[in-house]
Amino acid sequence: MADPGFPDSHTTTTATTTTTTTTTTQASPFCDIGYFLTLPGILKILQLFFGLITWACVASYPYRYYAYGGGQHWVMFVAVTCWLVTLLLVIFYTTSLYKRIALPWLFLELVFGAAATLLYLIAFAVQAGTTNTRYKGTGAWYNTYAAAAAFALFTTICYAVDAFLAFRNWQSGGTSTSGNTATA
Repeated sequence: MADPGFPDSHTTTTATTTTTTTTTTQASPFCDIGYFLTLPGILKILQLFFGLITWACVASYPYRYYAYGGGQHWVMFVAVTCWLVTLLLVIFYTTSLYKRIALPWLFLELVFGAAATLLYLIAFAVQAGTTNTRYKGTGAWYNTYAAAAAFALFTTICYAVDAFLAFRNWQSGGTSTSGNTATA
């Protein structure tokens, strides 16, 4: 006998829920260390290092020698200005601030690199000429003058290579060293 409380057939419904979790990893907004592993990042470190040594050598002269000319003011201006702008670029690239400011970063880096190369080349020539005409291998400050000239040349080479790489990248319509599309 069939019980009226229990049906002869029943329907079972099963619901399946799928949960998808997406994990996104981003570089730290405070410091992207990976930039220093790229060729432009390494060049920026070398520019800062050699530029600081040039700056220190020129700044170590007794001020009374500046009065005799020789262009030390120019060499100091170039060394300090290029060092500060390079430091600013490194800060922008490593903190990803360049992503928040809509500028043609690759083109700006190309123009700065070319200008810094030219300015440092002139500063090197001025420093080398001063070293040669003032002391000619003797004197208390000869080594400091010669070191400033040598490090100005090393810095010039670093800026020239950086400008060349930025030019090739910009010419091919590529992206900047930090991934920003070139819009010049």
